[in-house]
Amino acid sequence: MTRPVLQQRWWGPSLTRRTLLALLAAMALVWLVLLAQEAHRHYAAMDANPGVHQLAQGLASPLRAMPDGAEARALVSGMAQTLNAMRSGTALLQGDVLLMQLQDTHGQLLHSSSAEVAAVPLAGPSGHAQMEIAGRPHWAAWESAGDWRVLVAEPRLPDARLLGFIGEDLAMSVLLAFPLVCLPLWLAVRTGLRPLERLGAQIAARSAQDLRPLQGLPRERELQGLAQSFDALLERLRAHLAREKALVHDAAHELRTPMAVIAAQAHVLLQAPEGPVRDQAAEALVRALQRAAHLSEQLLTLAALEESPLPQTTPLDLVALLQDGVAERSRCADDLGVELSLEGPDRWVLPLDRQLLWSALGNVLDNALRHGCGPGAGREVLVRVMQQGQEVVVWIADDGPGIGVDEQAQVFERFWRSPHAGRSGSGLGLTIARQALGQLGGSVTLGPGLHGRGAGFTLRWPMAFG
Repeated sequence: MTRPVLQQRWWGPSLTRRTLLALLAAMALVWLVLLAQEAHRHYAAMDANPGVHQLAQGLASPLRAMPDGAEARALVSGMAQTLNAMRSGTALLQGDVLLMQLQDTHGQLLHSSSAEVAAVPLAGPSGHAQMEIAGRPHWAAWESAGDWRVLVAEPRLPDARLLGFIGEDLAMSVLLAFPLVCLPLWLAVRTGLRPLERLGAQIAARSAQDLRPLQGLPRERELQGLAQSFDALLERLRAHLAREKALVHDAAHELRTPMAVIAAQAHVLLQAPEGPVRDQAAEALVRALQRAAHLSEQLLTLAALEESPLPQTTPLDLVALLQDGVAERSRCADDLGVELSLEGPDRWVLPLDRQLLWSALGNVLDNALRHGCGPGAGREVLVRVMQQGQEVVVWIADDGPGIGVDEQAQVFERFWRSPHAGRSGSGLGLTIARQALGQLGGSVTLGPGLHGRGAGFTLRWPMAFG
């Protein structure tokens, strides 16, 4: 195994390492919480009953039995030297000298363990407080004993030094606990990831053509959701491939007829002399080419819709878009003797995906002109624009022969054409319309047309999508 592979294995993204790092962060957080708790406990204890208070009370007892000032001074001096000698051996307290003073009941200084410190004013015969002595905060306590008052003052440790001492002491306990917690957690993570590794191995062993559901789903509840989502993805892929195969099969079948006509009429053109036969063959060839071109264009549009990303909307005038479409088809409507009209507001600017929307509107409108109107059919096509709640609604209706109830469920299927249709088509227009409206979060439905007859297609989509 090469060094880059090893580095990627150990330093790349890893759930195990992420879990262990999270544990390390949790232990550090526990250490901080314990540090804050111990520091708070220390300061609360020093405020309530500092150690110097107990020491001052302990000195007061023998001082009561010492009426001689020399004896009292000797006791305080000897105790100060002993305690400071003991403190000098403690790393935390090195450099911090305990101050002891002996005063009489009038506040007269009789002895001070530090010659540089004058008599400290004391409030009352006894008590304890935090006070400033020689420019530094001290925990101080004093007690009265007969003719004497004794003061014991300990320099308050800097916060950084105190926290460092407490933190160092706690760190040893936390570090000792870390491997004891880490090992079971690491084993649990490694054991828990094995079903996922087996699931990944099962997926990796499959060929690109194997879209069957997964076998032997994991028992773990968390992985069952992942496996079921993967199976759902496979199901969608199977359905997509089935549609693609059906589309290719149907497209080949549909293109076979115009291609055969093109080949036959091209042969006639090559063989026939100038005259009516040649003209008829040329006309049939042009119609076959137009049909093949239209079918190819519809197939490409349908394929693009099935693979299209989310709608890309820009503010456009929906009414102007429909007016342009109606104007483009006005000549065809006149040739068919059809009255083509548009009803709606004069202007309606919405966020629209022009290509998607016109793929739907244009195909439904062409379907109405091609199959709903013309010789032997209806004479009117109406396009009506309106708002219903938070939806945009476009109703395209004709007064032609309509579509039978038994055929209405099939009108949106690919390549379906009614056997009663007077004119041929690709059979893809309504399929494209439904697909395009689906991209906009909308739908297209079939109902009655004009004057209680014909066919009426209702296209609706949320205004949020245009």
